[in-house]
Amino acid sequence: MTLFVQALINGLLMGGVYAVYSSGFSLIFGVMNIVNIFHGELIMIGAFNAYWVFTLYGIDPFLSLPLSMISVGAMGYVIQRILINRVVESPPMISYICTFGVHLILANLALLLWSADFRTVTTEYSGTGFSLGPITVPIARFVTFVIAILTTFGMYLFLEKTRYGKAIRAASQDKEMARLVGIDVKAVYALTFAVGAAITGMAGGLLSTYFVIYPQMGLPYTIIAFCVVVLGGMGYIPGALVGGILLGVIQSLTATYLNSGLSVAVTFILLFIILILKPRGIMGKGIVE
Repeated sequence: MTLFVQALINGLLMGGVYAVYSSGFSLIFGVMNIVNIFHGELIMIGAFNAYWVFTLYGIDPFLSLPLSMISVGAMGYVIQRILINRVVESPPMISYICTFGVHLILANLALLLWSADFRTVTTEYSGTGFSLGPITVPIARFVTFVIAILTTFGMYLFLEKTRYGKAIRAASQDKEMARLVGIDVKAVYALTFAVGAAITGMAGGLLSTYFVIYPQMGLPYTIIAFCVVVLGGMGYIPGALVGGILLGVIQSLTATYLNSGLSVAVTFILLFIILILKPRGIMGKGIVE
C-alpha cells in the first residue's frame, strides 16, 4: 500500500510539472489554432535563464521566475509579431513549417552559445524532501505542483474576469465578430502568444530545479505537452491541469509496477484511445479541427 501511495504522490507531483508547461501550449492553440513546435525551446530558454542567474548571481531559481517569464514572454511577443502573425490564419501545414523552422533556429543557437554540455542547478533543497509518515515528498516538485495549481487558476481568472482575457476569448470563439466589435485581433494574438510564452518560460525555470538542462531538451517537452493537451482537451486551460495530472499518475504507476521504459508506450496508447473515443478530451471541452 505504501508503494502505491508513494507512486500516486510522485505521479501527482509530476502531473503538476506537465500541467504548468502544457497550459501555454493549450492557450496558444486555443486562440490561434497554432501547434507550436518550438514550445519546448521556450522551456529550454526559461531553464537556461534560471541556470545562468543562479550560476552568476546565486539567485534561487524560484526567485528568478519573474525574470524567466518576462524575458521569454518578450521573446514570444517579438516572434509572434514578426513571424507567427503572417501565418496564423493560413493552412495548418504552413504554421507547422514555420514553427518547426523556429524550433531548429533556437535549438542550434542555444547549441552555439552554450555548447551541448549537460547542466544542473544544485540548491540546498535539491534531492531533499519532507516525510508524511512513510511517504516522502520532494520539496522542489511539491513547490512546482503548488505553482502549477496557482498558475492554472490565475490564468482561468485572467481569461474570465479581465478585459484582455475577454478579448482573447472573443477572438478565439469568433474572429470576424470580434473584429466587428472593434477588437484588434492581431494584437490579441500577440498578447496571447506572449502570455503563453511567459508561462512556458516560467515552467522552464521550475524544471531547472530538478531536471538536466541542455540545448536539445526542447522537443521531448513539446511532445509531452501535445499529449497532455489532447488528453485534457485542445485549447481548454483547466484541461491541461487534468491531462497533466492524469498522465503523470499513469506514467508513475507504470514505472512502479511494470517498467519505466513502458511509460512512454503507455502514453501514446492512451493518446490513441482518447483521440478515437474522446476527441474533445476527457472533459469534452476541447477544440476539434
